[in-house]
Amino acid sequence: MKDPDFLAVIDVSAGSPTYGQVLTTTPVGANGTMPHHLEYVLPDSTQLLFANGHMSEQIFLFNTADAERPRLVRTLPTVAPFRYPHDMVRLANGHVMVGFLRSEGASPVVGDTMRPAGHGGIAEVDSAGAVLRSASAADSSVHVPIRPYSFAFLPAIDRLLVTSAPMMEDTSADVIQMWRYSDFKLLGTTQVPPATLADGTPMPNGHHLPFEPRLMPDGSILFNAFGCGLYRVTSLELAHPVVSNVFTFAVPPEKVGSCGIPIVVGRYWLMAVGAIHAVVALDIRDPAHPVEVSRLTADTVFRPHWLAKDPRSDRFLVGAENGGENRMLIAHVDSVSGRLWWDETLKGTDGQRGITFNRPQWPHGATGAAFGHAALFRP
Repeated sequence: MKDPDFLAVIDVSAGSPTYGQVLTTTPVGANGTMPHHLEYVLPDSTQLLFANGHMSEQIFLFNTADAERPRLVRTLPTVAPFRYPHDMVRLANGHVMVGFLRSEGASPVVGDTMRPAGHGGIAEVDSAGAVLRSASAADSSVHVPIRPYSFAFLPAIDRLLVTSAPMMEDTSADVIQMWRYSDFKLLGTTQVPPATLADGTPMPNGHHLPFEPRLMPDGSILFNAFGCGLYRVTSLELAHPVVSNVFTFAVPPEKVGSCGIPIVVGRYWLMAVGAIHAVVALDIRDPAHPVEVSRLTADTVFRPHWLAKDPRSDRFLVGAENGGENRMLIAHVDSVSGRLWWDETLKGTDGQRGITFNRPQWPHGATGAAFGHAALFRP
């Protein structure tokens, strides 16, 4: 905690003489920020990359024009009264939507002593990080705090779907919200229904923490809950769209399943499922009836959480959570069959599969072992 947090560049170009090596690191001038989410796709080199330091409530903006030497440009200004920015989703116009998990003040839930713990909010910032507008996610019909998490943008119908999930907050509503994008008007808040397994068995925690929405070719939206229910959203023009549980990943029922960040590759939804130490591929040609086609299991320590696709190959990166963040893995996906397999060419100095962060030395100094939560491939 005494050493600076940093952004690292690692060579994963097969055949390169520096394959698997850390090329550069860019310290952010602060420690203990808990580096967490990046954007989900690396923007082109003319745009700044947004990166989250969660515990410091900061978003760091990096210039990545020099692929091997990213440069910290600035941090996102505060957007009072909102606190704890988390997810960042770039729009087609280059602007970035930011979800804030809290606002100043007390939680509306009696007995919740966390402060600040008010309803979160959303903000739109331009490509340089200047705040353009913001709004509270508070809804008088919902008593439990709403924690805006991630976004699906629907420009053709002037809509913005927002999920709600906590990071370290004690209370959070399991809802989605539909906003009108043009004037940031909250249209409605919809409770996510319970999840069930294919045989009809209830999954008690399956609807908890509505997480990551993705727009489907048929115009519907799929999103996973961190609790491992998968949901389809239709009638998106309505204030309260139709939310249906279309698949549930089988995880130990006493746990929240830790279904993290998905990627969509062709007709396949790839899901990081931390509770079962696996990545699961679903065929979503019919988004109303997903079908599992492949599963890739890591070891019993590594809990997959973050996925990011290589735009130039069949590879994708697998980051971990909750103690497994001392390394990252690379896997492959067959875009025709959905088959998944590990990349065995990249191993750490300890002989384990993947990229290890358990190293005494980094380009910026001898700061010892580190954790890495999110990463992106360079286009």
